[in-house]
Amino acid sequence: MPPVIKRILFFLVYTNLFIAACAMALAYETFVLLQLPDSINWYLLLLFLCTLFVYSLHYFVKTKKAASDTRLQWCRRNKRPLVLTIITSALLIAGGVIVHFEAIFKIDDRFNYSNIVWFFLVPLIALGYSHPLTPWNKKGLRQTGWFKLLSLSLTWSFTTTLLPVLMLLPDQWDGFSKPQLIILFLHRFFFIASLSVLFNVNDYEEDKADGVKTIAVLLGPERTLRQGKWLTLLLNLAMAILLLYTFQLRHPSSYIAVLIPAGLLYYFYDRFTPAKEEAFFVLRHDGLMIVKALLLIFALLFFSI
Repeated sequence: MPPVIKRILFFLVYTNLFIAACAMALAYETFVLLQLPDSINWYLLLLFLCTLFVYSLHYFVKTKKAASDTRLQWCRRNKRPLVLTIITSALLIAGGVIVHFEAIFKIDDRFNYSNIVWFFLVPLIALGYSHPLTPWNKKGLRQTGWFKLLSLSLTWSFTTTLLPVLMLLPDQWDGFSKPQLIILFLHRFFFIASLSVLFNVNDYEEDKADGVKTIAVLLGPERTLRQGKWLTLLLNLAMAILLLYTFQLRHPSSYIAVLIPAGLLYYFYDRFTPAKEEAFFVLRHDGLMIVKALLLIFALLFFSI
């Protein structure tokens, strides 16, 4: 690979622009599938910026710790762009909230208190993944065993499926049903959880040294991959079939769009290779989020539902 291309890829991954794009792609998949109105397109930009901020802050704080890998080495050498990303994303988030204040926090000239709660609770949980939320507990959720997998999967699934729906006005809930929302959320949850287990396996040595009892630490990497490939395949295939049935997606392109990601997950488990360079591991595995989203978006926009 040419050095210039490699440096660009490292920059996109290590400044967290790539993972932010993954979050926006999954959310846009929800927008297309549920046919959400253009009036809440601001949510996509805010989600992108919030993901960028949270992940950048996480790795900036992590550079102060003793742990070291290719990503942290890059972050330590390039603290200025990382800090600039944190500051810029925070300012843009504040600006976006101010510009869209009425749409986010008001309904019929009254405060929408449920949105206020969500806009404080979700960022709090996201920050709590890496940072202690209370002075008497010095661990983030990611350092508390199963919470590392559970909190990450729930946060990603909720913010890319249910939260944009909660931003709608009551009269904008007519285009979809509650069973559809539940199936969409579960489909996304098991997909994100399946990816998270792969990252748990990749972080096995670090988590074991830190005493974080993830699935990979409890079962061992080999057993996790051996059993996980079948479990994730069955769960993701089942959720894919339920998604097709619930949303009445009958075109062959829709079948292809939801089944390919399940097959690729199985392949990643079966042919798992530990990361020598984290950027390529992230591109290969987190990149499946963008592939998944684009496949279904393409099927829905260019073929009959």
